[in-house]
Amino acid sequence: MSFRCPACGREFDVTLFEFSREVVCPCGEKLSLKKGHELWRRPRGGLRKIDWDSLEKEIFGAVNARQRELDHARAREIRDAADRISTMILQKDMPRVDIEIEIRKLRAFVLEQFPEKEELFRAIYVGRFVRLWNQFRKGEGPLFGPEGKVK
Repeated sequence: MSFRCPACGREFDVTLFEFSREVVCPCGEKLSLKKGHELWRRPRGGLRKIDWDSLEKEIFGAVNARQRELDHARAREIRDAADRISTMILQKDMPRVDIEIEIRKLRAFVLEQFPEKEELFRAIYVGRFVRLWNQFRKGEGPLFGPEGKVK
């Protein structure tokens, strides 16, 4: 549950106000739950001092947070696809060609989203798929044919 500053709209977790604590919002307002969400106002007529450095950090932090959210969502999608391919490898009735197609699709997606991460993809995911293939389906020949490379 959150408590919103009436002056600037910034939200605070209600647990910050436990034990009759006051919280000073970056906008300068003193907030307290002691008097039932009343705002402790500062005297009228005074100029509000704006901390430009804090404002800049907050704005850039919000922009960076959105980019991090997008990166996390894409990484989660990659992890889910890799888990699905790993499950396909464990299923003995799944043909090798279907697994190789899925791996190539995942590689294309990774390169589309993170073009600089191809080596990391090979090291983590291709290595993982080859290890699983060798452990559970070695008798069916090597994954990706004799040369063993994802194209």
